[in-house]
Amino acid sequence: MKNHLRDAVETMKEHYIQRLIHSGVVQSTDEALQTLTLTQLEALVKRLDQPRP
Repeated sequence: MKNHLRDAVETMKEHYIQRLIHSGVVQSTDEALQTLTLTQLEALVKRLDQPRP
């Protein structure tokens, strides 16, 4: 069970990292992204989805 949960978290982290890269917010060579938690990545992506004034 632990491996399935870890795999799911890693998959979601990769998904959020790819969204940040494709949006142009970060570069694909930014190794610091890998150190962020799933919650931190999710918060960054949510900021992208918010309308800007």
